[in-house]
Amino acid sequence: MKTFFLSCLLLLVGSSFLVAQEIFIKTGFNSTTYDFRSAAGESLLDFTPGIGSSIEMGMGFPFIPKKPKKPKEELAEEERSYSPNWLKNEVSLNLDSFNSFGGDSNNNYSWETTYGGLTNTLSFLAHVGEVELGIKGVLGVSGMLSGTQVINSSRFPLKGQDDFSGVFARRGAGLSASYPVFQRGFLNLTYTYAKSSRLGGPSDQRVSFLSQSLLFGVYVQLN
Repeated sequence: MKTFFLSCLLLLVGSSFLVAQEIFIKTGFNSTTYDFRSAAGESLLDFTPGIGSSIEMGMGFPFIPKKPKKPKEELAEEERSYSPNWLKNEVSLNLDSFNSFGGDSNNNYSWETTYGGLTNTLSFLAHVGEVELGIKGVLGVSGMLSGTQVINSSRFPLKGQDDFSGVFARRGAGLSASYPVFQRGFLNLTYTYAKSSRLGGPSDQRVSFLSQSLLFGVYVQLN
């Protein structure tokens, strides 16, 4: 999984300068609760949300209507810090730390996991003055890069555990706001609520991640 993540990173960075209209990087934090259920749908443990870090980097493809060509003098007068559009597709690599806590009267548990993956986002945009507001849908896949379970004072690696290994599907929705701060560049604030669930695997019990993330980012237009 680490090799796959690094390969995707190199491919994404290399191709972004060739085909993308925008590149971006975002960083922030997430609040995650584990949803651990039996095959009958019963909750197996009560969890407390844990705070983890998130980072996202990728490229954007705004759908900008073509306009008639104008003289350079008029273009210079009308040029804005970013090109307004109403629809945008983004492809990105994500690195998320999904942490949570649980336990009972006898034992205390905590989980610390890091997942890397690929995400596709489709955003519908509107503009209020120079502010760009968006509603987005998110789909993605990820896999565990590292993980540890702590039971009282003992630590156990999660690598190879069926509940946390394999491919996780991510789907969610969110809101965003962007504001231009320099030529062809703007700042972005994004909120996302998403659920990540394992594809396949054992049917007797399943774990899902319910996460809310808040990311601050920088976008740069390439053309």
